Amino acid sequence: MLIDAIDWLGHSGFRVRAGRANVYIDPYRVPDGAPPADLLLITHGHYDHFSPQDVERLSTRDTWVVAPASVAERLSGNVVSIRPGEALDGELVRGVQVAAVAAYNTSKRDRSGNVFHPPDAGFVGYDLNVRGERLYHAGDTDVIPEMDDVAGVDVALLPVSGHYVMTAGEAAEAARRIQPRVAVPMHWGEHIGSRADAEAFAERAPVEVRIMERAAR
Repeated sequence: MLIDAIDWLGHSGFRVRAGRANVYIDPYRVPDGAPPADLLLITHGHYDHFSPQDVERLSTRDTWVVAPASVAERLSGNVVSIRPGEALDGELVRGVQVAAVAAYNTSKRDRSGNVFHPPDAGFVGYDLNVRGERLYHAGDTDVIPEMDDVAGVDVALLPVSGHYVMTAGEAAEAARRIQPRVAVPMHWGEHIGSRADAEAFAERAPVEVRIMERAAR
């Protein structure tokens, strides 16, 4: 099962084992000794999602990186820019197909009243087909209509900490709309959000929830 091939790296970072390939999403403070990436996916440019140091550590000359334009323009090598609603033609890594889903805030604002992740910024989540099973990484987002496009995925990785992203209750509503086979809370435990947020999500979500333990550092 796909859920058994996923390692949580902390915060919103994950490694997905797709056969012999390693796919990383938003790696941040990756554990020492982590295997190199075949594919790196970045949701947006905030420091806790786009860590140039981690990208460099995990990259080889064969690594592909997929990211929104605002991130892609800061990188060199095998880099592909992607926009919300766009799917890549073909596979950069065997057995993995990549599509981007919009990710934005509707209600989380700073002191000036500006949303932290505006709809027009081009930030993304990812809808991956991994060897026939689907994985949705929501990125930093609130509950938005575009989530309907990923309904029925096998695994949904959903932010739950409430600051900049969905609260536990809002994430439970997202899970209700998406109806994944398994939902995994993220965006907690590093410096934003706590295990209590993950547990509150697990109590409210109308689907199976797996609270992951961070991969050993």
